[in-house]
Amino acid sequence: MNKVKIATFAVIGLAGLALVAALPVGVLVVAAAFGAYRYSRRAAAALFPLALGVGLALAFWCAADLVSTLKHLGGTKPAVPLDVAGWLTMDVLDPANRAARVGLVLGALGGAVLALARGRGGELHDERHVHGLRVADSAAKGTRRWAGDKDISHVVEFGPPRMGDKFGGGIVLGRLKGRIVRAQPSLKGKPPLPGHVMVAAGTGAGKTYSFVVPNAIAAACAGESIVLTDPKGELTCLLAPWLKAQGYDVYVFNLQYPEWGDRWNPVLECRDDEEVTAFATAIVHNAAKDSSGYFVMKEIQLLKALVYLLRADFPPEQAHLRSVLSLLAWPVEALDERFQEAYRTGRLPREGLEEWRGAVSSNIDNAVSGLTAKLGVVRAEPVAKLLAGVPGQMIDLSALGRKKAALFCVLPVNSGHLKPVLATFYYFFFRRLYGLAAERRGRLPNPTRFLLDEFANIGQVPGFVEVISTARSMGIQIQFILQGLKQLQSNYGGNDAETIISNCPVRLFLGGDDRTTTTYFSQQLGEAAVYSVSESRDVTMPWDRLDVTKRRETVVRRALMEPEELAGMDSMSAVCLMRWCLPLYLTKLGWEELPQAKEIKELAASTLADVAPKKDFKLELPEMPEIEEAPKPDRDRKRGGEKKGSRTDTADTGGDEDRDWLDDLFGPAQ
Repeated sequence: MNKVKIATFAVIGLAGLALVAALPVGVLVVAAAFGAYRYSRRAAAALFPLALGVGLALAFWCAADLVSTLKHLGGTKPAVPLDVAGWLTMDVLDPANRAARVGLVLGALGGAVLALARGRGGELHDERHVHGLRVADSAAKGTRRWAGDKDISHVVEFGPPRMGDKFGGGIVLGRLKGRIVRAQPSLKGKPPLPGHVMVAAGTGAGKTYSFVVPNAIAAACAGESIVLTDPKGELTCLLAPWLKAQGYDVYVFNLQYPEWGDRWNPVLECRDDEEVTAFATAIVHNAAKDSSGYFVMKEIQLLKALVYLLRADFPPEQAHLRSVLSLLAWPVEALDERFQEAYRTGRLPREGLEEWRGAVSSNIDNAVSGLTAKLGVVRAEPVAKLLAGVPGQMIDLSALGRKKAALFCVLPVNSGHLKPVLATFYYFFFRRLYGLAAERRGRLPNPTRFLLDEFANIGQVPGFVEVISTARSMGIQIQFILQGLKQLQSNYGGNDAETIISNCPVRLFLGGDDRTTTTYFSQQLGEAAVYSVSESRDVTMPWDRLDVTKRRETVVRRALMEPEELAGMDSMSAVCLMRWCLPLYLTKLGWEELPQAKEIKELAASTLADVAPKKDFKLELPEMPEIEEAPKPDRDRKRGGEKKGSRTDTADTGGDEDRDWLDDLFGPAQ
């Protein structure tokens, strides 16, 4: 006898006992409890049997009162008051209130029956059922099934996030049978697992409502620093005031409205040649459709040289990314002279001069035009000002690893053109946190959680594969959201994308119809052995139709979810894969269901200006040198331009001059 039948008989039996030997209130209590259970144990579901019972009671009372009125036509009708308290007892009542009592009992029972019918959908996917089919114990057909409470208790906590508890944070996944599930792979996993999460959620899947905000709350309950990507700035207004009330320092890196935010400067952030190289590579690669080839490398080389020059020979107020565009407009002769002077006086390191000589040696025109186009994103004055911070007045990226702090990276709706800036920003973020951890015996003083919505719009972060592979031991959790797996493959390539996903012990599917994504999750969920009932009847002869239909139960292999079933999944359902656990079929959890929601709403700001007051900065740029018009042949030769068929001539006329110049700087070749 299956679970549904047992529950049905139990309800009928209890209701019968209540009718015969107990008070009608017993029927109400049983029906309400059963309704709540069948609706995934939600307390609000108990109102349905109660409401139906009261409604039917009133209807029966009105009908009985009408009958009484008809009987006393032409005479005096006795007053019949409503005796609601009497409905819940077995006291002797007048006919109208007795009818109301019967209606109350019948309505409550009817509500329980309807809850049973509606609640079957909630049991289609549990530890004993796959799409309503009972799971069989048959290793030959499949060993996968949906996880129950006991299957995941060794790695999760149940209940909402809470302050002051070692296990009060974690990764909020959703509800399982009405209970809030918070994964604790780092604290409860044996051996400990990283807290990295890959979330696949198509448009309208509720990623912000059911994942980003609940996990920001969980991070705050655990005392973790938070780095949160915020499309449109709504989360900054919602969460920043509440986080400030919890003792957090709040920073806003606002690429949507830069005047309402804190400044940063990638040029001054660079500390060594490795960082200069990674910075230049991230800018060029994320702005180019084709990130390989000779001319791309020339652009990277030229950008590195200009970054070295800005850092060495210009005041900090002018050493920013917008100034690179200004230098690209200088004549090559003027730049060449500036590089020579900076090197001779010891301000420019040897690496900077080497990059410049390599960039200017040939095809400099192509490198200048290509790099100018790729830096177009910083030509806009608000963005240029945002990226022109000076020491002491820009975001300290390592601060989030030292103390409780939150940084909101606000993105405009269409932020694909900002990939060069974002990839660079997060590269330096990880770099600074790694450096801080290295100073503190390999672990951050304050753990940090990255909640990266619209992860594909960040672009390709240099070294991200290595970061996500090693971040756990340093106290860094990376939880990123994609609309589909193709986005990750597009940014990082197939092999690196697979490595990134494999380093995420928790993978959550909130909904979407991307074929690549649904196929991946369907394969990872696996297949279960289930009982399948088939019916047959011999209809060879007409009288055979009178025979009883034969039913046969067999064990078959059944996918937990086919790709098309994932695509058509209920909007409030989610599927989770967690390492060393059976897969979970969950109900999404809205952040407004959490106990912290009331305080968050009360403190929420109405605009970004309430969180980050408007700041006006003066943008300083290098002065343009005087440009003297030179004969075109000389200019072409000086800039390294190569006309068709003139490679040998150019090399012959320029080679001796270049060698003499290098001999003056470095000494004659041995």
